[in-house]
Amino acid sequence: MSGWTEDGLARAWRALARQEAAEDWRFVHLTGMGAVSVEAGCHFPLGREALIVSFPGSWPVNPARLPEGKGFDVSCIEGQSVFAGKTAIALVRRPEGSPDIFAIMVVDVLRTLEAAASTANRDVLDAFLERVREWQAFMARTHRPLSPDVQIGLLGELWMLRLLADTSLGAGALDCWQGPLRAAQDFHVRGGAIEVKSTVRTGSFLARINSIEQLDGDRTPIFLSAFRFEENTDGISLAGLVSELRERLGLAGVQRGFEALLMVMGYLDEHAPLYGRTLTLKDARALRVEGDMPRLTRAALPAAIRSAAYVLDLDALEIPSIGLSELIKEFGLD
Repeated sequence: MSGWTEDGLARAWRALARQEAAEDWRFVHLTGMGAVSVEAGCHFPLGREALIVSFPGSWPVNPARLPEGKGFDVSCIEGQSVFAGKTAIALVRRPEGSPDIFAIMVVDVLRTLEAAASTANRDVLDAFLERVREWQAFMARTHRPLSPDVQIGLLGELWMLRLLADTSLGAGALDCWQGPLRAAQDFHVRGGAIEVKSTVRTGSFLARINSIEQLDGDRTPIFLSAFRFEENTDGISLAGLVSELRERLGLAGVQRGFEALLMVMGYLDEHAPLYGRTLTLKDARALRVEGDMPRLTRAALPAAIRSAAYVLDLDALEIPSIGLSELIKEFGLD
């Protein structure tokens, strides 16, 4: 399942888009995850893209339990022979919903399903509905201009994306950018991960760690990359870096995916004139998350603590750091 991409789903939906006779639905099987079956679908008469997840057993689902929101509908499918004896829940793009964001969401939901299906004692249906609710909350969000801190955070992530794209990964670096999809770390590179923290403030580099898992995951190695920017008329703005990456990724044929991730991050072109402050990278270092590095870890916390966020003073850490070129080598890239 991890091999599915937004473009792959788009091809499946295009193949389903031709309505035959007076049918309401067309389906194609994507994969199975144990007893759970996953289909791509197309709902007529409007030919709307859909993902259908069916669970074993036929039992009533309380409509009030299904998430509601903007961008896509969530409903049970009934009367379709392919789902006989099953409970089938469909995510269907609304006419006003962005096709690109819908495809990004579907891939993320599939990965969530896969992770839940491989985890003992995890209720797959509950994991599925929880993830869908998170996406519905995002779709319903009012998109205001990014705050100054969020702008710097996004600039740092795009800086890292460009750095990875300069390696043997090429345009494949876009697949590593998992932060917009609510992954614990911003980038998943091969078996490891990179979490990016950025600042323009002078004084101590205070990094907000948003979850226990951000610096305590199963991936290895995990690095915390710290970028300190400063204002400089010879630098590059957030809008400028977005334009540069658009051109580069467009030539590689992956601009649609990049645009969708930008929208998920809250970057809209209508706000671009507000993102013109030019910055240069003053300092960059990477810290390996292991051993004596101060951080919260799940194993060291009482089971009653379900989640936590905290602030880490990176300048107070008494552990060695490496530069960006060494960081790239740590992942076997050139």
